[in-house]
Amino acid sequence: MKRYYGYRTKVYGATLNGHDVAIEFNKALLVLNRARLYIDAEEVDRENVFYGDKQLEASLPDGTQVMVSIESGMIGELTKAQLRQPDGSWIDLEERQPPEE
Repeated sequence: MKRYYGYRTKVYGATLNGHDVAIEFNKALLVLNRARLYIDAEEVDRENVFYGDKQLEASLPDGTQVMVSIESGMIGELTKAQLRQPDGSWIDLEERQPPEE
């Protein structure tokens, strides 16, 4: 089944240890939104997001630990999306174009 990426869905991503890490953030509901974590195009975690911070995490078979921190503003907008690096530092995820239908 193909996913619909409307104007309300934003995709952010980066690469970690050769894995493609992406967050799909759906802001359709204004205050309570949904964030999905994809690694190599497979959904591995999801959270409902209300004002504040959330972390999405996954452990991969090759031992890679993935942690993404997201922050939502007062009206549910995504204000921060960062990926934790193996050395403990954080990098910002960059906005991507949704996949072509």
